Amino acid sequence: MPLYEYRARNRKGGLEEGNMNAHDADAVGQELAKRGHFPVKIQEMGGAGRNKVKDEKNVPFSQRFEKVTAKDLVLFTRQMSTLFNAGLPILGILSALTEQMESPKLRRVLAQVQLDIQGGLAVSEAMSKHPDVFSQLYLSMIAAGEAGGVMDELLSRLADLLEKDEENRIKVKAAMSYPKMVVGAMSIAMVILMLKVVPIFVGMFEKAHIDLPLATQIMIGANKAFQDYWHITGAVIFGLYMLHKKWISTTSGRYKWDMFRLKFPLIGPILLRSAMSKFARVFGTLQKGGVPILEILNVAAQVMGNVVLTRVVVDVRESVQEGLGMAVPLKRSGLVPPLVVQMVAAGEESGSLDNMLIKVANYYDGEVDQAVKNLSSKIEPILLVFMGGMVLFLALAIFVPMWDMSKMAG
Repeated sequence: MPLYEYRARNRKGGLEEGNMNAHDADAVGQELAKRGHFPVKIQEMGGAGRNKVKDEKNVPFSQRFEKVTAKDLVLFTRQMSTLFNAGLPILGILSALTEQMESPKLRRVLAQVQLDIQGGLAVSEAMSKHPDVFSQLYLSMIAAGEAGGVMDELLSRLADLLEKDEENRIKVKAAMSYPKMVVGAMSIAMVILMLKVVPIFVGMFEKAHIDLPLATQIMIGANKAFQDYWHITGAVIFGLYMLHKKWISTTSGRYKWDMFRLKFPLIGPILLRSAMSKFARVFGTLQKGGVPILEILNVAAQVMGNVVLTRVVVDVRESVQEGLGMAVPLKRSGLVPPLVVQMVAAGEESGSLDNMLIKVANYYDGEVDQAVKNLSSKIEPILLVFMGGMVLFLALAIFVPMWDMSKMAG
């Protein structure tokens, strides 16, 4: 078992040095964490002097796929706000929270953030080295808290914002899951019919040598394509899927696809309302935190999740930069609901844009809730018509030839 030399900070910030036998540098770091220390340096003795400090770059390949969930980040942010409010120093807060985090990835990231802060970086700068964990929105809020000396207040707002954003994401995901589930069940049923049921009738019809109606000919053709040319059919479906992915990876393709999603019946209005809620809440929260409006619009453009709406926000930023305000480009886009435009115009005139947009966010949160609840009742008739059409087609394709066969037998 190799011997490691370490330097670590204790809870009071004091520097401690020593040696420890362990399987690897990770084990040394874990043992130091159990003692309430966080490592500054872990180096194998006699190992050519290479620094073995565990950071995200030295993480094993199997750990690189670990994720920090929104729930983990909200919990960390909420606890960080509470400890800041209690007057604890930043290094003490991060040291205490690192031990409590259930996510291994978040523990590693926080340990590295502590090392970077000790090296002289600001909290936001240290966190910016981990963009897969801390978003631009998160970093902007932290930077604003550092600049204004109101970190505890902004962390509390940030936790609320992250929590609400996750709630809306789950609602939209729930809205999409119902139609996906029904279509998936129907697809499985069709595959079973094609494999087990249809071949029986196809054999009967081919032996009967009767004139088959169009619906039956289509069914027989589909069955042959499904059974005899399944590899070609699968390749075509996979090819279409890959072409779609390649198309939406282009600038024009992504724009057209995102526009299609916004215009799609039933689902599009939910996506738009959710995006409006996110834009309004992010803008209102950041402005309350004292972040400059141009920086707020930069952050908002990055978190919209839709290229079409991102371009709208970029146009708004250019308008503000030219001193023309926000309401005009929002209205000109043709996508932003009139309510949002009116509230923004009223907020700009009264100087209370942050409060107005928080009200808009609360309103659209309620709209998303109601839309998701109504989605099932609106989709069910469409799905019933579709399923009825499929059943009618199968009935015509199967029972009409059987009726003809029974007449011939008579």
